[in-house]
Amino acid sequence: MWVVVPVKRFSNAKTRLASLLSEAERESLAQAMLHDVLGAVHAARLVAGILVVSREVRARYAVERLGGLFLEETGDGLNAALQQAGQWLTTHGQRGLLMVPGDVPLVTATEVDDLIAAHGAAPAVTLAPDRELDGTNALAVSPADALPFSFGRGSFAAHRDAARAAGVTPRVLHLNGIAHDIDNPMDLRTLVTHDAETETLDYLCDSGIARRVLAPRQGGVEASGAAAASHVI
Repeated sequence: MWVVVPVKRFSNAKTRLASLLSEAERESLAQAMLHDVLGAVHAARLVAGILVVSREVRARYAVERLGGLFLEETGDGLNAALQQAGQWLTTHGQRGLLMVPGDVPLVTATEVDDLIAAHGAAPAVTLAPDRELDGTNALAVSPADALPFSFGRGSFAAHRDAARAAGVTPRVLHLNGIAHDIDNPMDLRTLVTHDAETETLDYLCDSGIARRVLAPRQGGVEASGAAAASHVI
């Protein structure tokens, strides 16, 4: 199965982290997370190919360096980008796709393989939700137009219900790495407490961002934060 990774322009990425990170830091974070995601997808045994859909030229360099393909995004928004990627793959003889976002830096090759292995014969839908069971952090569909893409708030329930409405019983996998997307300051604080070999964590530690986001909040040092800071830095 081909994996599709949609990527925003790095300059527009992670605006909800603006209270913690500068624009340049957000760009560097987005690039590091993409490298981790592409590295995991590239290492997965069951992946037939990688397709990045984006307007970001640095995303093109990243995927082509690994032998993947780049599709210039022509629409507006994530759902349109995935529809475009699905149409492109169908035109080129592919029967489905697995969407993995570029902001799940803890994803592993094993998780990608588990998603593909769990995905049945078409028509089929396989979902991996976020930690809150609100968003869809990975979605496999066969065929590529098995259901309308509904990414945004409440997308997990929307995709699950759309699959059932199409007569398909969706498979749901709860995968720790994929579940941890980085959208807000709390996501970032949780990420830097993890012990994992990733470019993203290296960047956060080397840049001093990890120390900054785990700094004691006003009103005193939180024991958990202090312990995490000593662990990561």
